[in-house]
Amino acid sequence: MDTFNPSCPHCVAEKVDATLKAEAPPAPCHRHAMSDPSEPMRKELTQCQHCWKSRGPGVTLQKCAACKVDLYCSKKCQRSAWKTHKAKCLLNQRNLPVAQMDTLKDLRSFTSKHRPTIAEAGIRALGVMVDPSRAERDVVMILLRRRVDSKRVETSFFVTSTVVVPLDSFPTAQEMRGQLKQASDDNKRSGMAGAIFVLLMDTDSAAVNVAPVGFPKASLGLLAPLGTSWQEWLTTRLNEGIVV
Repeated sequence: MDTFNPSCPHCVAEKVDATLKAEAPPAPCHRHAMSDPSEPMRKELTQCQHCWKSRGPGVTLQKCAACKVDLYCSKKCQRSAWKTHKAKCLLNQRNLPVAQMDTLKDLRSFTSKHRPTIAEAGIRALGVMVDPSRAERDVVMILLRRRVDSKRVETSFFVTSTVVVPLDSFPTAQEMRGQLKQASDDNKRSGMAGAIFVLLMDTDSAAVNVAPVGFPKASLGLLAPLGTSWQEWLTTRLNEGIVV
């Protein structure tokens, strides 16, 4: 068997092709011991997209009726957010093939389940706690394949690869920059330092879910070592269905 040479374009192309074609193994039958069924961290990060109240006692969040993506705690917040939400709302309603729309819906549910993990991995991957400007230059991509046998949302996709790529490498870079600026401005209004983009892509259907992630101005927890690479930490949590 030939040794893989990272400097050889042919070797790299073959490895990428093999990664994209890799079959997803069966989903875990049982909930992982590290999972917290009550998902307190996820619920804390499930917020009104205007006033940033977290879902909890006395706070009910409902999806925008048009795009069925962004959440609001009241009609008042939804009306107040419309000026900034309008462009994103239209983008979320873009016409896609039915099969791709179904996959995107499932991908959004999977993303929501793992949002705390995806957020932390994205922040660590770009190192924005040290260099916030990287949020404007790079994005994190997570490539996945569907697990057709999965009975739980958190195990419905399998990570095949994770990578950091320049924002300028996307054909829609200009449009993405506009969306990123809006997400960053929204997060800054709530006291955060800015926002990054994490893209989750189902390689079979090419459906992509863009997940904006806000990052704080300071956090000792996000600077502390994980004990492993962010890629391995993220992949293990998502593939084992570990929710927090």
